[in-house]
Formats: sequence, C-alpha cells, structure tokens
Amino acid sequence: MPSTREKACYKAVRRAVGVVASVDPDVSLKEKLDTIVRGTARSLAAGASLVLLDTTKKKLIHASSWALPQFYLRKGVLDADKSLSEVLIGQPIVIADVAGDGRIQYPEIAARAGIVSILGVPVMSGASPVGSIRVYAKQRYEFTNQDISFVTTMANLASVVLSQSRQHQDNETHTVPLRQARSVTFANPSEEELARILDFYNIEWVYEPRSFPLSWEGDKVTEMFTPDFYLPGLDLYIEVTTLKQSLVTKKNRKLRLLKQLYPEVKIMLLHKSEYALLLARYGCGPLAHTRARGISRVLYSSAQIEEKVQALAERISKDYTGRHPVMIGVQRGFICFMADLIRQITIPLDIDLITISYYNSSNHSSFKITKDLDLNIADRHVIVVEDIVDTGMTLISILNHLRSRKPASLAICTLLDKQAHRIADIPLDYVGFVIREEFVVGYGLDYKEEYRNLPFIGVPELEKS
Repeated sequence: MPSTREKACYKAVRRAVGVVASVDPDVSLKEKLDTIVRGTARSLAAGASLVLLDTTKKKLIHASSWALPQFYLRKGVLDADKSLSEVLIGQPIVIADVAGDGRIQYPEIAARAGIVSILGVPVMSGASPVGSIRVYAKQRYEFTNQDISFVTTMANLASVVLSQSRQHQDNETHTVPLRQARSVTFANPSEEELARILDFYNIEWVYEPRSFPLSWEGDKVTEMFTPDFYLPGLDLYIEVTTLKQSLVTKKNRKLRLLKQLYPEVKIMLLHKSEYALLLARYGCGPLAHTRARGISRVLYSSAQIEEKVQALAERISKDYTGRHPVMIGVQRGFICFMADLIRQITIPLDIDLITISYYNSSNHSSFKITKDLDLNIADRHVIVVEDIVDTGMTLISILNHLRSRKPASLAICTLLDKQAHRIADIPLDYVGFVIREEFVVGYGLDYKEEYRNLPFIGVPELEKS
C-alpha cells in the first residue's frame, strides 16, 4: 500500500501534469513553474527551488521557490561551477550534510537557514542542462531512489514547460528570458523603466538577487544593502538612483562601504541620464550605434551574437581538428560574422572570399562572379560562410561553382537561416539563429548600404513607397 509520502508525490505529479498540459492563455509560465516547485516541496516536506542557467551558461539564477527564507534567496547569484555540480554533469547530486561540503557556495547562509541536506536534479533540454530543481531538508535526510525519481519527473515537467514557452517565443524570433519565469514587483518607476530598456535590447537582468551585510553588532547584522539589478553578461550590480541629492548621498555612502567590504564585487550607481553609457557596454543604445535611426526592434543583442559565434566556433574547431579547412566568405555581409568566427576557432585554417554581382538578361535574373578564389581548394575541406541564407538560389550556384574545384568536402556556416522563402533544398551544417520572414540589418547586413556597422541585429523601419 502506498505510503503517505508516495500518495503526496503522485498527487503532485498529477497536478503538475494538468498545469503543464493546460492551454489556458491566462496560465503563465511563472504559474506553471511555481506549481511544479510547490508540489515538489510539499511532497517531500522540505523547501524547494528552481534555478535556471543564464545566457552565459555560467550563472544559476533563482526563478521559483517554496518554503525558503528571503535572506537565503537573496544570498546572491550562483556560479554553476561552484554550487553543487548537477548542472555541470547532468546527473542528480545528493549532499547529505552541507556542513563542510565544498560544493556549497554559501555555506554560512545555508547554515543560517537551517539547511542540512540538499538534493539537486538537473532540468534538461535534450542532452543539455538548462537549470535544476533543488530540495532542501532541515534535518539530515537520506534521499532515496524513489525521491530522486520523483524530483526527476518534476524536473522533466519543468523542461516541458520551458520548451513550450521557448517554441512559442522562437516563433517571435526571441529566446525565453528568465524574467518570464519570475514575478517582479519594482520598488519605483525608475527601476521598471530601466528593466524595459534592458528587455528591448535583450540584455539579461536579475532584480535584487543579493543583500550585502554592511555593519554588525556582534553576530547580528544591523545594516544591509540590496542593489536593484544584476547583469550576468557584465557580472555587474546596478543601483538605480534619482536626482534627489539626499538619496544619492546615502547610496554613495553604502556603495563606498560595500566596495571596501566586498572588493571583488563590481557595482555602479546609475542615474537615468547614464542609461546610454550602460547600454554601450553591451554594444547597444544610442552611444553604441548612432546610425541606428529607424530601428523598430532589436532582434539579437551583441551579447547574444557573441555567445552564438563562440558556440559555432567550438563546433567547427572540434569537427575539423587535423583537417586544416578553408573558410570562404561570400559578398560583404559576411565580414563581421566571419571576422569574429575565425578569432574563436582554435585550429589552423585558411581564408578566402568570393564576390558576385547580379544582372538581368532578357528573361531572367542571374549573377556573375566578380572576384574568384585565390586559393586552390582541390582536396581541401571548405566551409562557406554566409551572413544569411533565405531562398538559397544564389548559394546553390556558388556551391556548384566551388564543387567544380574538387574540394574534399564542402560545408555551409550561416549566422541567420531564413526558411520562409527557401526554394533550394540546401543542407546547412552550422546555423546561428533561425529567423522568420522579416527584413533585418546590422552586424554586416545592410539596407541601402547603411546599418552594417551596428553591433546587433535589428528590424528597421523601412520607408513606405
């Protein structure tokens, strides 16, 4: 006969499955994840949390919790390589006694919260971890295989929820931001305004993730400071301030004290007038792209592009180890992409380029090669680098031209894959982003020779004819 705990686990799974399967548009991603975390905690009579990897894949950020004190949640953003290790290895981790265990990043705060044992189960997306569900017991607890199986089931349901949201967002050419998995209530309009600006530029942020003790009386903390934002991409804390001098003076004092006590922490006091300076650090905002007039929406920020280029370079370096490939750029749009890509590739390679021009004959359009290769690619492994592939018609002609040179192999690497108008069936070997049917500029892509120098990819406001 099932025990009380087993019955609670079954009930929690059923409830979570019902929420995950819900098509009610009023049920948010946050509510679905909260249901999973709450059911996990209640079933095991413990605290529980969901932490998700940020876009750098280096930080774990709190997304949902149950039965955990606020001071524990505000202990700080976790480093994936310092906090447990389930996200790194993709396997459940049990820590029977957190005291003295080197995998606990904030042991003193865990002890203060009364946490003794922890179970961490990774949330997977295919073969890649995207986060973890963690269970916290306030007494020494030997998590059983049945407990681990239950939490794994809940982690799998969380993965389904995140995947559903990601698929929906991908249709809108956006990734799933961590902010959708959280409920944020801002303390003042200035904070909300900055959050909207960061969202527009796809800059990841966390609201009030850590409280820093500043003064004590004995063992009792008498003063703390909680910065408004943390930006994982810059490893930077932000405190937003107004022009009211009394507040500025008070915050400056706290920042000076914080820097003395925590010299490793990067933090800045930000006035509204300085938003542009902050955005420029990401290659965004008016100071970073003065020619970006008429940009209706930023599709991919410079930070997102950098991450994607790094991932592509790692794959190419691994796939072509010992093969000394030739990378061939096509036209001018590839310049930004290829320049960043080759700097990240860790194996020997050669580069060349090919340029073309279009012309119209009496009954059709075609193209001619205006600058051919300088290198002999016979028996060489060739990678064609494109900024964007849409219909594929021009690319198929270029590939046929290159095949006539008898390369040993021929692969295609493109930053953007626009499939909506695809005519030629071309297998793409390395793809950065899949985008929908819309005109994009920036990062080498132009409109009437403008916008190539933007550090991001955006959607322009085109003139109406």
